[in-house]
Amino acid sequence: MSNMIVSELFHQLHSNLSASEQSEVFTDTAPILIYGAGNVGKDVCRLLSKQGISIRGFLDQNATQDSQWQGIPIWKPENPVPVSMQREHCHVVVGIFNLYSDIFELTKVLNSLGYARVSTFQDVHAAFPSELGDRFWLTNRSYYLDKEKLITSASGLFEDDLSREIFFSILRARFTNHTEAFPKPSCYPQYFSPDIPGWRTPLRFIDCGAFDGDTLKFIADNGIQIERAAAFEPDPVNFVKLANYVRSQRTSLEESVSLFPCGVHSATEQIRFSSGQGSGSHASSSGDIVIQCVSVDEALPGFRPNLIKMDIEGAEYAALWGARQTIIDQRPGLAICLYHCPEHLWQIPLLIHDWNLGYRFYLRVYAYNGFELVLYAMPT
Repeated sequence: MSNMIVSELFHQLHSNLSASEQSEVFTDTAPILIYGAGNVGKDVCRLLSKQGISIRGFLDQNATQDSQWQGIPIWKPENPVPVSMQREHCHVVVGIFNLYSDIFELTKVLNSLGYARVSTFQDVHAAFPSELGDRFWLTNRSYYLDKEKLITSASGLFEDDLSREIFFSILRARFTNHTEAFPKPSCYPQYFSPDIPGWRTPLRFIDCGAFDGDTLKFIADNGIQIERAAAFEPDPVNFVKLANYVRSQRTSLEESVSLFPCGVHSATEQIRFSSGQGSGSHASSSGDIVIQCVSVDEALPGFRPNLIKMDIEGAEYAALWGARQTIIDQRPGLAICLYHCPEHLWQIPLLIHDWNLGYRFYLRVYAYNGFELVLYAMPT
């Protein structure tokens, strides 16, 4: 059954890919408005302006009277647009791509306000993939064309119907740009979903991408027994918040948690890093700082973890290789984010499966638009 579904999805992909996508998005002379005046909306504005496409305005819920950006007016979506434009004749391009906004529901709201034609950021990216570049899982859809065999292999790994449904829904949304295909976020807490088998306790926990201590806080607040934890966070601002949180938990965490101001990778090395972006700080060749990276195998010999979590902005695949011996020796539970790179959806489950450790695999998603997608590998 999985093979048939993957085959049908690739048939859809081939049908939807065409050389005329760019012209299909902006074929007429309809006035263009961009919904969202944040970073992505401004990127869209710059791109379309370079293509000779005139932007008549932004729509943004945070707009104030006489708001503008580089001379382009910014209106609230519900406010009247100039009479010469008329909502039903406008083409609204959604300049939002994040985990917080349900783009399908947003499109319906814009339609209800009278904006008849709405294109998503995925539609614009499909028209200009090279210009906009890869963003998290979003890439040129032609990238998938030679991946059918790998995706088919991965599709048969999952333990339950919900995981398989999420896997196929993610692919369908990526292949077709139909935002309604994305799975709805789980109502359960990330990394501790009660609808999958629980972790062994007391936890011996390696937290790769500890951010400000949010996962450790959940553990402490919910009375989950913890024996030892090693938390890695390379962003300087995040690390200070992490350290302050752990220091504040003298009775529950302070003596059991070791903190490392490092990234986690395949080996010990230094890399450039874009800092100061909160949970989105990440490795980048144009980064503003240099950080120290370590591998789990080298940094924590003898730690004996029973849970490893990785949310490290695209470095998950490399970091798993750097933790390979620890995983083989200890067979800990694994909670690995899959949404930072398009290939991680199948590449990471196949990697762990190839180590022949008898893991059971589950997928859950905790945000909109395919963000916060987590693979759980549970030891038997």
